[in-house]
Amino acid sequence: MADAHSYGHKQLIAEAHRARNRGRVRQAISLYRRILIEEPRNTEVAIQAAPLLAHQGASFEAWQLFRTAVAELLRNRRAEAGLGVLREACRCVPHEYEAWLRRARLELKLGREETAYQTLLEGRQHFRTSQTRAQAIALLTRARAIEPWDPEVCIDLARLYKGTDQVEVALDLLASLAERVRGPELRKLRALQWRISLSFRDGWAWLRALLTAQRARPERRASDDGPKAVTCATPL
Repeated sequence: MADAHSYGHKQLIAEAHRARNRGRVRQAISLYRRILIEEPRNTEVAIQAAPLLAHQGASFEAWQLFRTAVAELLRNRRAEAGLGVLREACRCVPHEYEAWLRRARLELKLGREETAYQTLLEGRQHFRTSQTRAQAIALLTRARAIEPWDPEVCIDLARLYKGTDQVEVALDLLASLAERVRGPELRKLRALQWRISLSFRDGWAWLRALLTAQRARPERRASDDGPKAVTCATPL
């Protein structure tokens, strides 16, 4: 009886794979679901079914399968395979905040700080509406734990704080960043400070940064137009 059940199970998996390969998505999903009812921790089937579900718009169910598969792989100490599944999850359900977070955590655990940092920044790009500001803030805050003073990240985060009425937090962050940047980044920062606070002090700081940049341009041009070295041809 057990052998018959095992054979029938393998046949069901093979049938589901054939349906998927032939583009019969709904049929494949139906068969995969039948298998997962009996074997909810079947990693292979979960990994096959999740992208199909995401393609059909069942993002939440897809993410649950991705998450179950990752947990099972990590339980079996297959971290690289688990990371691969998380990459696929981020591709298939990019608006699932937890997918980006778990991927970055695992990359950090594997000692890949730069990769984790880029993952967090990439994830942030998928949370750009007013309803997803909290997720964007959370991802950028974790990115700052790796690289605290990336100007673009800090300025982006300050804008998000302003959008969630955390004005003092935004201004404190910009004030700390101002001590660490120069040039175009400082001008961008000062302009944002002024737009947030609308204070005379911040407006003057932005104007001063702008005037400093304008004064520097003629000096650079004068340096570029200075005397050139003369080379003499060797007489024949």
